[in-house]
Amino acid sequence: MGVKSKLSIIIPVYNGEKYIENTVQSLLSSTYQNLELLLIDDGSTDSSLVLCRQLAKSDTRIKVYHKENEGIGEARNFGLAHATGDYIGFCDQDDRVSEEMYQKMLTRIDADGTQAALCGSYRQKKNGGIVVFEHYTDHIYEGQSVTEKLLLPMLFKGFAVHAHDEISIYMSIWKCVISKKLIDENAMKFRTFVTHEDDFIMLLQLFLCAERISTLADILYYWNTNPQSETHSSSEKYRPDLEKRQRKLMSYVRGQLVSHKISANIIEEYTYVQQCRNALLQLDNLAALSAQKQSRGSGSFRVNIRNLLKCDSISYIQSAPTIVPSQKGFVRNTVIIPLLRKKHVIMAYSMNQLINAIRSFVEKYRITEKLERRMKGRMR
Repeated sequence: MGVKSKLSIIIPVYNGEKYIENTVQSLLSSTYQNLELLLIDDGSTDSSLVLCRQLAKSDTRIKVYHKENEGIGEARNFGLAHATGDYIGFCDQDDRVSEEMYQKMLTRIDADGTQAALCGSYRQKKNGGIVVFEHYTDHIYEGQSVTEKLLLPMLFKGFAVHAHDEISIYMSIWKCVISKKLIDENAMKFRTFVTHEDDFIMLLQLFLCAERISTLADILYYWNTNPQSETHSSSEKYRPDLEKRQRKLMSYVRGQLVSHKISANIIEEYTYVQQCRNALLQLDNLAALSAQKQSRGSGSFRVNIRNLLKCDSISYIQSAPTIVPSQKGFVRNTVIIPLLRKKHVIMAYSMNQLINAIRSFVEKYRITEKLERRMKGRMR
């Protein structure tokens, strides 16, 4: 059925006038032609909607919708409600795909008799180069192996348990093609609790509900790391209700794991891991608040630190009965979390600021890219 089926590709659009035409042309160049593109304008304030409507005039497979701004998750849910395809794919407004991506993925779904397929992705660098971001092997996962080899490596990304050495899996949805029937029968949808975990929630539902999933060794999606993106900008905003949002996220995920009979030990390990992630977000949130108050000339750092000490996540990891070690290569997990566990909160905050500043400096001045070019020059 897969190679003859209709594919709906959902593309949320928000102030994407600089990128959307190239993205649409990339999708239309696909060797798989039985598709529809759903461009969901999420209340753009630039000329994105006009541009989308112009693109729709050039190809009947393009459908344009306009809605009020509610974020990328709700834009995708809107697309799901209007999609007419047998399978669903997702693409961000500033990314592109290999022309063979959907042909290969639907061919595998058809041959393997699976409900979804995942492929690898590249990260597009500012200089035009690409690096592998996410990769898989050619495989079919079914039953318990979906949990052990896909769900758990995603849940514990950055921590040294439940790893799957043959793949690198991140919480991104655009690498997937999913059966619309599976989505509808399980009422799968995108949900936002904190800021940008919509992809994670959909993948969580996929890995809990699907009985059989294909993975491809091919790397077919090109992710553009755009600093002006909604996800990037939202991570720099202060959220006064962050802790409340984190509690809702934790409650939802734990509830999903319990209802799908994931073991109590794994749920306890996951709780620790998620509380560590929550604590790191709390540090970032305090930094955003400090920057906001500094610009206004007000605020007390000591008061903010005292409030930080009362956070559920930090209190939890300081007294947790289960400790999950961090995975090598994840700097903040390795450096910051032990400081928080030992109640060195001010030091943890300062180190977090330093690490984020170094990361920002490296990205701004393309330090990694320059080192790569220098190393290549020496090897010639």
